[in-house]
Amino acid sequence: IQGIFLAATLAASQSGQENRHGHGVLALRNTDSRRLGKRSKARGKKQDNDHWDDDWGRGSRSGKSGKKKSSSSSKSSKSTSKSSKRYGKYSHSNSWGDDGYGECNSNIPTSAEVEILINAMELFVNQEKSLLAQWTRAAYHDAGTYNKMKKEGGANGCLLNLFEMREEDVNYFLDAPLNTLKALQDFWHSHPDTCMRISSADILQFAIYFATVRQSGTPGLNDSKVDHLKYNFEWGRPDERDCDTVWVENLPENRMEGAFGGPITTRCLAAGREIREKLMDRNGFSAEEAVALIGAHTIGMTRNIFGDAHKGVWIPSGADDATPNGPEFNNDFHVYFFEEVPATKTYNFAVDPVPFSDVFPNWFREEEEEENFLDTDIVLAFPSQDESVHPSFHKFTRKFAENNDNFLTSFFFSIG
Repeated sequence: IQGIFLAATLAASQSGQENRHGHGVLALRNTDSRRLGKRSKARGKKQDNDHWDDDWGRGSRSGKSGKKKSSSSSKSSKSTSKSSKRYGKYSHSNSWGDDGYGECNSNIPTSAEVEILINAMELFVNQEKSLLAQWTRAAYHDAGTYNKMKKEGGANGCLLNLFEMREEDVNYFLDAPLNTLKALQDFWHSHPDTCMRISSADILQFAIYFATVRQSGTPGLNDSKVDHLKYNFEWGRPDERDCDTVWVENLPENRMEGAFGGPITTRCLAAGREIREKLMDRNGFSAEEAVALIGAHTIGMTRNIFGDAHKGVWIPSGADDATPNGPEFNNDFHVYFFEEVPATKTYNFAVDPVPFSDVFPNWFREEEEEENFLDTDIVLAFPSQDESVHPSFHKFTRKFAENNDNFLTSFFFSIG
């Protein structure tokens, strides 16, 4: 496996940023069940496991409200398990055929086979913690191509299977995470103890599930997290055989026409419109789900998107090396807006954009802490200036800031 890791990482530069246009939200489902391929949990007997993470919510902040976060891992586990039944409902694809794999063409792995994949992924992230956030971005950039109005795109494996997809401006930075996922897929299929044919669509979406489950609570794997990953992910998404690069137009870009470099109030209004038009109108999420999904910015960083001199994290606890086991996946992104941003309305922030020291055409930087926030992040902090353009996202930001369980429950429900 170490040889596979070296080959994969050498095939792509790790210096690529996670999002060229600066919007790394993830989204993995739609509600049109008629377009689902056959999906199922891993084959094999499920073990008793009510507490997949004994430390759910530990290490995250509760925000200025002072409300103590619940540590009820059992409640969160049940919500997560329930939401996993809706995971990745994006596929608009043809099903797998035999493709020369003989009897080894099942698209549903056994629990033992899933454990082999988990162990291999764990080796990869132990070598390179940045993969956790980058796999999260890659999963969305496959699934976020979905347009419910046109019934196109979705979590269909195109990003991993079609090279032209990688060449699109919104995806060019994803070579490193995609190469590692392809290497993992090939290793898994060729392992002497596996006999299945798993789609690229499933590989991509399992990668975000692995990353966010692993980093929730106390970062790193434990036995209960491994069991949760083995038995709660829904497999069976088919790969699309007729991919179209035009679908990337459904991905948010944080580069709003007519607002780039304009007044902050104009920029925030345009950013809210993009969230509504793409995550809500096209991807099919509610306002609350969209705010939860953008909360994935709690891990990872902007690497080269704004130049090497301006690389930085959103949240310090989400840095690749924040803990020995990588970033913390929690509600710190939402907490930031209530602990660090004193303004309560957009026009107040436009007059005095504290805590940011630098204002750029579509992003903000706090130089001392090297923190970067996009316009599509900032709009989540304030009431809508015009409800006819976009809803007020800030009430959900507050809900998540007040309680980490609220965030994690909504996040895992949204990718369900």
